Amino acid sequence: MSLVNVVFDLRYATDHFPGIGTYAYSLLAALLEQPGDERYRVLWPAGGVRSRFDLDRIRHHARVAWTETAEPALGWRAPFRTGALLRKLGGDVYLSPFYLRPVGAPMPVVLTLHDALHLTRESASPWGIRVRFALALAHARGASAMLTVSEFARADLVRRAGIPAHKLHVVPNGVPPRMTTAVQRPARVPERPFALVVGANRPHKNLETLAHAWESFGADPPLDLVAAGPIDPRFPSLGRLARTEHVHELGAVSAAELEWLYAHAVLLVFPTLYEGFGLPIVEAGERGLPVLASDIPALRETGGDAARYIAPQDPAAWAAAVRALASDPAERERLRVAGRARAALFDYTDSASRALAVLRGAVSDAHRDRRGRGD
Repeated sequence: MSLVNVVFDLRYATDHFPGIGTYAYSLLAALLEQPGDERYRVLWPAGGVRSRFDLDRIRHHARVAWTETAEPALGWRAPFRTGALLRKLGGDVYLSPFYLRPVGAPMPVVLTLHDALHLTRESASPWGIRVRFALALAHARGASAMLTVSEFARADLVRRAGIPAHKLHVVPNGVPPRMTTAVQRPARVPERPFALVVGANRPHKNLETLAHAWESFGADPPLDLVAAGPIDPRFPSLGRLARTEHVHELGAVSAAELEWLYAHAVLLVFPTLYEGFGLPIVEAGERGLPVLASDIPALRETGGDAARYIAPQDPAAWAAAVRALASDPAERERLRVAGRARAALFDYTDSASRALAVLRGAVSDAHRDRRGRGD
């Protein structure tokens, strides 16, 4: 039996979910371009705040039934309330860009497990968050199928969380569509040439290594360092960690400001300790920005030969790599060419095609099981 009605949970595309929100929006937009008879009931939170996406493109699409709901997407009640909502709405399959499995869903459930971050020491997650995450992943094992973003993430979820390997399907992220064609210089950007780091100040982002690397440069670094991304007050920010005037922390920036930073930076630094995929590598590559990245498995898988890799917790090695690349225009050009070629491999059209195959498989398996039971 063919797949017809997909319930797509877009409640995770609000500003509260920067990375997952981009994934959710980009995947749905690409699914709507896929050939087929599928229609999509799209869930959106009533009063949800979004500043990054053109939701009218989704809301008014001929294959979309837009459904606003007050049911929560997060919290201990969310799986129960989402399950009740799905029993009311019906559909052939439910697809979520998140890991919370609804309770009592009347159709096959396909979740997205991006990584096992909160089960790692690199996350520095409090005990309570680790326990809640582990329980949610244990419940997720009962889903019909799960998507994940890399072979590394698949293996790590199997090893750390006991997710059944046969249920985990690798659907890599694509390069997200540009959210704007405008560019705007952010305030507080230095006049000097700069390296760029993008992301929040979470412990696993390892900004402390960059702080020590830039302190070691003294009064005359090869590049200033600019940090762009939301600042979580629970953790030290780069501005607090770095005791040098050559580090500039911008906080959250607009899409137009981020495009300006990508266009004017000399290189991107990505010292993360743990990732499931490593989106900044392909975002920078697509824009022709050379990358220095942590030497960890997920980034090697994503970046291939389009980045130079450094031991993540070695500030001296990062300082040496920044100095070397800043003074080597030929190597920066090589990385620009390699980055664009690598980024071209990550296309949401391919992601949508793979995801659609998983959805269709989940529906077919459910119908076969029902026939086997004589339902």
